[in-house]
Amino acid sequence: MSQIRLFIGLLLIAFAAADSMAADQPCAATPAKPMGNNHIANVAPFKVNVGKGLTLKGRVLSATNCQPIADAVIEHWQAGNLGTYEKHLRAFTFSLPDGSYELETEWPNMPVPHIHFIVTADHHSKLITQWIPGNKTESTTFDLILKPAFSL
Repeated sequence: MSQIRLFIGLLLIAFAAADSMAADQPCAATPAKPMGNNHIANVAPFKVNVGKGLTLKGRVLSATNCQPIADAVIEHWQAGNLGTYEKHLRAFTFSLPDGSYELETEWPNMPVPHIHFIVTADHHSKLITQWIPGNKTESTTFDLILKPAFSL
């Protein structure tokens, strides 16, 4: 009986160590994608919801260790239901202490639907990317994983 308890104890220690090592493993950074020519600097207001019909949520994480990044600035802009870029569909928000963010918008009605993002956070490189869905959806998750900034 004591050998079984010892075995179970060692097994639990091994699982805890594996979980700990996994938490220290790097995440794959979100790939950079073109900014396009529709970005307008310094006009996006702070706003969580800019439209209706599509909820986009996710987390901002560090590629170094998959840890959440709080207070990252998440700027986004897109074309809307009419297929044209609209001022009301430009905004920014912040990630919460657990790295999460959520926004509501309308479907980007273009031949290749997409939403542009610029994400900035202390001690990390700026990420310029796009969310490009496979099919039309009402809700999806899109994590934004930032590379660390290197200083000399």
